[in-house]
Amino acid sequence: KCSHDCSYCYMKQIAPEANAPRIAEYEFKTKLGKGNFIFIGSSTDMFADDIPSEWIKQVLDYCKQEHDAGRSNAFLLQSKNPKRFLEFTNHPIAKRCLFGTTIESDQFYPEIMRNAPRIEQRVEAMEILANLGFATMVTAEPLLKFDLEKMVEYIARCQPKKVNIGRNSCRSIELPEPTKEEVKQLIYELKDMTRVEVKKNAKLWLE
Repeated sequence: KCSHDCSYCYMKQIAPEANAPRIAEYEFKTKLGKGNFIFIGSSTDMFADDIPSEWIKQVLDYCKQEHDAGRSNAFLLQSKNPKRFLEFTNHPIAKRCLFGTTIESDQFYPEIMRNAPRIEQRVEAMEILANLGFATMVTAEPLLKFDLEKMVEYIARCQPKKVNIGRNSCRSIELPEPTKEEVKQLIYELKDMTRVEVKKNAKLWLE
């Protein structure tokens, strides 16, 4: 269970009675293959404040162990709490990682984002990472109502290698969404600075 408790989280549909976070020791026997790009933390936020640093280090250590075995994998670390990435920039696997965060809007919607860090805090941490030379990306999903100028400024400060644009996939939950034209304008502005990938659910939205 993720302590951020975002209202739109798809995991609430999959596992509404999720248990408290734990470290799954048996996963450290899983072979990660060779030459793969592996997304770590797709079903919870491994960098939330309530996750012990030792657990995170165990995961990163295993990634390093697998890499050192000649498997040459790379990793995506995604978090709405990217300030905790900064605890691990000296870890030897960090240079093999793409650090990602979610920026749904330039605005913070407390009834939607709940316990997640505020947008400005996410941007500040990502800006530090990028300035340290680490590769970054931004996921704008679910994209919420935004101010175009501020949204572009926030994403630009993260210096992302890629931006994903996606729509709320839980249609039973109503969110404040931008118009099609506003989304198209955002994509136009972002394409001047980085690669933009529009996810399938957003492509249907824009038709």
